[in-house]
This record gives sequence, structure tokens and C-alpha cells, in this order.
Amino acid sequence: MAFRNIGVFRGSETIRYHLDQFKTHTPNEWCVYDDLGHFFNSGHPVNIAFFHLPYPFQDNTQDTLDRLRTFCNHVFVVGSELHDITARFIENNDHKNITFYICGRLNFKLVNAEVYEYYDWFETSRYFYKSYLPEILQRLKPGPIGFDILLGRKKAHRDFVYKFSHNLPAEQKVVSYFNRFDVDFATDTNMWTWEQPGLKFINTPKWTVDTVEYFGHRMSLSQVIPIDLYNQTRYSVVAETNYNNSYSFYTEKRAKPIIAKRMFIMFAGQHYLKNLRDIGFHTFDNVIDESYDSVEDAPTRWSMACEQMIKLLSLDPDLVAEKIQPRVEHNFGVMMYRGWLSEYISNMEIKVGSILEQT
Repeated sequence: MAFRNIGVFRGSETIRYHLDQFKTHTPNEWCVYDDLGHFFNSGHPVNIAFFHLPYPFQDNTQDTLDRLRTFCNHVFVVGSELHDITARFIENNDHKNITFYICGRLNFKLVNAEVYEYYDWFETSRYFYKSYLPEILQRLKPGPIGFDILLGRKKAHRDFVYKFSHNLPAEQKVVSYFNRFDVDFATDTNMWTWEQPGLKFINTPKWTVDTVEYFGHRMSLSQVIPIDLYNQTRYSVVAETNYNNSYSFYTEKRAKPIIAKRMFIMFAGQHYLKNLRDIGFHTFDNVIDESYDSVEDAPTRWSMACEQMIKLLSLDPDLVAEKIQPRVEHNFGVMMYRGWLSEYISNMEIKVGSILEQT
């Protein structure tokens, strides 16, 4: 079948960029559409859609996918956000002609649809420190304080950590927590710690994912490594975006301590560390007991993680630094030099080629 008889819906500027990276099957071989109405009225014998999941979800998200799945030979669903609603959406759309690409790992299996990984937050979070201003990482050095505990907006696992943090000696912690969901960045500066040198607000951010300028580069506020704060502390507490046991969502919260070559203790869902190891990173079971990661009950899991915070503070920091050095160096290498984007695009192109061969 001639390639020009293939209709392709791209769905977003991001997907357009990804398809332009294809090596073999390129968009100029297809009839490409950015408008859904034109795509549905195109009349091609073979149709493929690339559907970029919106976040927050829109009321018509399910209806749009249903129409695409019915109309197309195959639909590739790409999502850079993984939340409870996303996991339910994936589970409810377990169809043979759908392939999902997600920024994390599912802890449940699908029967029909295929699921692959698209670590967009790793790719975008490392860019500044790998390609734009890598020398800034030379400013990092371990500090005298035990933990930075940067908790962000109010969530149940962050409430848990914040309450526990009151048990730690004042000289062993730096804590910031909004402790509510609605935040005014212009006035609530005492509840949020960000890096000051080089940072410029374009507009007052409403969310930490909003864009700022950092040494002239536009990036999300949440992706700016707090170097000054890291230089006060030795270890990081990471309370991930979500803590649902059915999936692990990897964000900039995970990327920043790895780029900074820091040891961390996780507060997230079950198997978060296991899944992290499965994609090539090392964790720190040579220093602390990380069995908390396998515990299903959330409060029990978090309580066990808190116990490891106390244990870590009781250890000689120089000996800890010696033990973790090979692991943090390994993690830095994986984060900074693995082809997160190229692996995803290569996988997608192979899948597209397989579908075209079957038509």
C-alpha cells in the first residue's frame, strides 16, 4: 500500500516533534492531520492516530479516544503525567489496537493493550544541567545538616512526613511545606524554598510546573535544583507527586537529587524503588533498610521509611558518603546520558512500522 494512502493524526505540537525524529517512516510519507474533524472525514484505507493525553483530563477525553479507536487501525496514546485518573483510564481502555506510552510504570498488567515507557520528566529535567549550563553542578557540596524535607502542596503522605519531621532535631533538618492546596507564590514565600541566584519569574507562578527563567533558560520552577539548600544538607526526603500503589510516576522530584548525586529516602507508592531499580538506577540498601518499599499499607510503609531517616542520622556521614559514592555516580550517569527520548521514539517507530507491514 502506498504510504500516501495512510492517514495520520498527530494531536499536539509535542507529538509532531516526536514524529519528526523518526528515521525510517517519516511524516512526509503520510497524509498528516492536526484537526480531528478533517482526519475523521479523510477517507484513507489505513489510519493511525497519536493521541496526547491532556492533563488535567478533559470531559471529552474518553469520547475522543473511543472515536479514534473505532476509526483507526491503531492509536498511540502518549502521556507525560501519570495520576490516579490516568491509571484508571489506561485500565479501562485495554484494547488490542492501543499502545500506551507513560512516564512511569504500572503495577498491574493489561491483557490486550501494550504499555511502554516515556520518561519525559527525566529528559526535560536534565536538559539545563546536561546541555545548557552543566558547570553549575560544580557548586554542589555536602552540607552539615541531615535532611532537606521539601514537601510542596498538601497531600496525605506529605502530612505524614511533616508531622514526623517535628521529631527530628532542629539542626538536622530543613523543612518547607505549604500544608494546604491553594498557594499564593507572591505572598507565601516563607512556605516555599527555591533557588534564588539566577532565577527570574516571568509571571508569578500559580503552580511549580509553571515556567520561569533560570540563567536565561526557560524551564519549570520545579525543575530548578535548589543548590544553596542542597549545600546545607546531605540527604533528601522525596515525597513524590503521587502515592498510589497501582503505579509509579517519575517526575522532576526524582530527577533532581539524582542529578545532584544525593542519597534519598522515598515517600511514594508501593514498589516505587523496585521499579526505579528495574529501569537501571541504584538505591541505597547498602546503607539503610529499604524493605519499606514492598509494604502495601501506606502509613506502615511511610512509618518504616521514617525509621530509616532516624537510622541514617545516626550513621557517620563520611562513611555513608563512601558507601553511596559508586551508586550516586552510577545514577548520575543513567539520568544524564541514557537516551530517554530516543528510546521512546525508536520504540514507537518500530511499532508504527509493524502496523504498516500488517496493512
